[in-house]
Amino acid sequence: MVLNHCTVCAVYESDHAVQKRIRVKCDGEQITLLLKREHELPDLSKLRIDFFDSQIGCVKTYCELAVRRNIDPSVAALWVADCEILETIEIVEGRRSVRAQMEKEIVFTLSGQDDFSGAIQNISEGGIYFITARKLPCDGTIEFSYRFIEKECRMKAVILREEPFRDGRYGYGCQFLELPRETQRDIRQYVYLRQQGRIW
Repeated sequence: MVLNHCTVCAVYESDHAVQKRIRVKCDGEQITLLLKREHELPDLSKLRIDFFDSQIGCVKTYCELAVRRNIDPSVAALWVADCEILETIEIVEGRRSVRAQMEKEIVFTLSGQDDFSGAIQNISEGGIYFITARKLPCDGTIEFSYRFIEKECRMKAVILREEPFRDGRYGYGCQFLELPRETQRDIRQYVYLRQQGRIW
């Protein structure tokens, strides 16, 4: 499996689907997880890991990791884990969901930092694309609230790709994280109604 457009993954720490977001460096078939400390991940021979690739989509896998001290000065991590994909469970294509075009200015929160404004250009069950004047990290997590029809929903998403514009702004493609089922339903209904021209 080649993941040349992947910078972040979600590691399942237990059978109860507790996730930890880890930065990833991919070079061809070589996949390396960037760790802050030696024992950051569970000591298991087989781990559930979801890789978020901006071209392929969400690649759900079982992997084997070999943790070692980092010796590459170009990699900003004290420890790394060499990753071998043992089994690919499912590939959820990034563009599979139907999207609705829109132009809505809202306030986002970047994890661990302050708020900033941006304009959502399109939305689907899988994620959003928005434009902002703020430079953001490609593996950062954002949160925002949006009202679909009647109910306001709080959502979290990981930034997968960046598109710089000549006017100094940036476009970001994001994939939702831990989206509740009822929020997925609200988004699906919202997208359908916009496509039908019944809401604006």
